[in-house]
Amino acid sequence: MEITYSDAKKLHSALFAAEEFSRHREMWLRIQAKQIPFLGELGQTDQLIKKDRGIVDMTAWRSNLIFAGGMANGSVPQTVQWFDFDVETEDQVAKEIAQGRRDTVSLALNHSNFYSAVHYAYQELTFGQSPVGTFFDPSRGIVFENYSVGSYAYALNQFRDVTAFAVKKKFTYRQLAQKFGIEKCPDKVKNALKENKGTESTLNCYWLLTQNPSIKHDSFGPEGKRYLSLYWVEGENDYISTGGFDVMPIAIAPYIVIPNSNYSIGPGWFADSDCAMLYEQLKNGFANMTMHSEPPLQAPSGVEVDYRPGMVTELDGVNQGKVESLFNVAPAFQAIFEVAQRTESNIEAAYNVNLFAMLEQSKFDGQGRTAFELELRQQEKMQLLTPIVTRINHEFLGKIIEVVYSYYERNNGFASVPPEYDGIDLEVKYVSPLAQVQKMSGMEAYEYLLNMIMQVSQLKPEIAGILDAETFIREFGDKSGAPLKLLFDQKEYADILQQQAQAAEEEKQLAQITTAAPAVNDFADAARNVQEMATDGSNPAVEQLMASLQQ
Repeated sequence: MEITYSDAKKLHSALFAAEEFSRHREMWLRIQAKQIPFLGELGQTDQLIKKDRGIVDMTAWRSNLIFAGGMANGSVPQTVQWFDFDVETEDQVAKEIAQGRRDTVSLALNHSNFYSAVHYAYQELTFGQSPVGTFFDPSRGIVFENYSVGSYAYALNQFRDVTAFAVKKKFTYRQLAQKFGIEKCPDKVKNALKENKGTESTLNCYWLLTQNPSIKHDSFGPEGKRYLSLYWVEGENDYISTGGFDVMPIAIAPYIVIPNSNYSIGPGWFADSDCAMLYEQLKNGFANMTMHSEPPLQAPSGVEVDYRPGMVTELDGVNQGKVESLFNVAPAFQAIFEVAQRTESNIEAAYNVNLFAMLEQSKFDGQGRTAFELELRQQEKMQLLTPIVTRINHEFLGKIIEVVYSYYERNNGFASVPPEYDGIDLEVKYVSPLAQVQKMSGMEAYEYLLNMIMQVSQLKPEIAGILDAETFIREFGDKSGAPLKLLFDQKEYADILQQQAQAAEEEKQLAQITTAAPAVNDFADAARNVQEMATDGSNPAVEQLMASLQQ
C-alpha cells in the first residue's frame, strides 16, 4: 500500500479540518442545542440528560420522530415490497432470475438490522445528511452501521460518490479487543484485559476509508481492493488493522444538496429560526404568567409577608401602608402562547409533519375529508418531497442495494443460472408507497383523456377507435402501482386475441351453415316431390322430362 501511516493521519485530519465541515458543524451544534439534543456526537462532555438545557418545548423533537417514521414507512416499509429488479426484455427466464435475486436481497435485508438503521438515518437527516455503512460479517451476514453527526467527515467527487470517509470514535478496551482481536491491541489494552482491570476505559479510534491509489488487480489482499480500510488508535505509531473493499460500503442519505458542497442541509436548518423564536416566546409567556400570578409586592417596613395561598399577613399596629402589587402586570401570556402555537406550526412544516401526519390531522381539522380528497391532497404535498425522495433513492437506498447485491454476487450467494444469462443487466425500480404516490401524481391526465374520448364518442362513435386501449391500460396500471402480474404480457395477450378471433370466425361459419340448412331441406323435399310425380303417373309431362334427363 502506498498510503503510509503518516499520510493516512494527515488525510483524516484534513477532512475534519475542512472549512466546509467547520461551517456546517456550527449549525449542527445549534440544531442539537435547540431541537434534537439526544442525537449527534459533537464533542460535548455533558451527560445526555444535560444536553437539552436550551430547550423549553419538544415540538422539534416530536416533529423529527414523525418525519423519521414517515420517511421510513413511506420509502422502506418492511411489510411490503419496496423495490424490484427489472430487465428490459420479455424473456420469461430473465424475469424469473430478476425476481429470484430480488427475493434474495430482500430476505437479506429482512434478516439484518437494515430497517432500524434506515430509521435512525432518517432521524439524523435533520442535520442534512446521514451515512450508513453496509458490511458482511461471517457470523451474522449483512450488517449495517450508523454514524452520528460530528463523528464523521467525508469527500465526494463530481458525481457525489464517496471518495474518502473518516470516522473518529471512542472504544472501550473490551470493544477494541472484540473488533480487532486482543493480539492487535496496544500493550496497555492487553494488560488491562488480562488483569480484568480498567476494561471499560476508552481510547480514541480512527478509521479512514479511501480510494486505493495503487491498486494491484492480481492481489487478493488489501492491495487488490478499490478502497482501503485503515484503523489506528490514538498514541500508537502504526495501524491496528488494514483491509479493503471492492465496492464503497458507505451510502450517504442527503436531504437538500447544495451545489459544489459535500454536505447537505436538512429540516433542522429550516426550523432553526423558529425554534430560537419559540424558545424566547415561551420564556416570555411563562415569565408573564408568573409575574401576573405572583407579582412583586410592596409592604410597610417591618412587615413579614406570607406568600402562601390563602394565608393572611397581619398589619396590626402599622399606621400606614398596605400589602399590594408593586406594579400591575398585564396578562399577556395568552396572546404570547397563541403566537407560539403558530411558531410551532412553522417548525412542524419544516419537518413535513403536515404531510406525514395528514391523515391523523384530518380527524381534528373540523372538515370532513373524503378518501379521494385526501389522496389528492397527499399527491399535491408529495410534489414537495419529489426531489428529496428521488435523491435518497438514487444516492442512498440504491447504493445500499448495490453493495448487498455485490456481496452476494461475488460470494455466489445467488441461485445458479444458465450460462447465457451470466451478467444479466438488472435495473432497480422503487415501488414503495412514497414512490407510488409520486407516480400517481400524473394519473389525472389519463383520466381526463379517457373522459374526453367518452364524451366525444357520444357525438361521433367512430372516435372511440383512436384509443390504444392495451397501451392505455398498461400505462395506467404502472402509474397506479397495480401489480403487473395481474395483466397478461404482450405475447400472451396477442395469443389470446388470436384465439378469440379464430373462435369468432368459426362461430361465424357455423352461423352461416345453420342459416343455409332450412333452404337445403326445402330443396330436398322439392326433389322428392318431383321424383314421386315422375313415377306415380299423375303428371305425364314431368315423367317425360325426367326420362329425358336420365338419357
